[in-house]
Amino acid sequence: MSSSTAPGGRRATLFVRTDLPALSRKRCIAIEGELRELACRGVLDDVETVEWEKRVPLQGSGDGPERTLYNEFAEWANEAGVCLAPFFDTREKRQELVMPAVCLAVYEDGDLAQVAPFADAGRTESVEECLAKLAETGSLPDAASTTVSTV
Repeated sequence: MSSSTAPGGRRATLFVRTDLPALSRKRCIAIEGELRELACRGVLDDVETVEWEKRVPLQGSGDGPERTLYNEFAEWANEAGVCLAPFFDTREKRQELVMPAVCLAVYEDGDLAQVAPFADAGRTESVEECLAKLAETGSLPDAASTTVSTV
């Protein structure tokens, strides 16, 4: 589950759960269209969509790609001063990480630069809001300038 094969530039990976209902699939198709539009305009150099599992064991043999991605996203959120909860959630009873239905990761020159959705200071930033800001300004929203939320 590579985030992209493009070595540099700005690239985006849309992660979607494998078990989405029809309405959520329509949302994903719309988001994919927006991503392609941003690529056509030169705002993004590469885009791809990757499916991921809904629930991932927190413990056990092997470190699956979803857990690896979550750890990368959590490190980004910590550095940006934002929170991935409640979009990424854990179920302690069964020791599982529940992945969001839709998640966007944007990389600049190979480094993770943005994850959506996220929360900060009582507000949330959806995938669609992130794309709208990217489309409007050609740059990523500044998540690092906000304070962390305990949502």
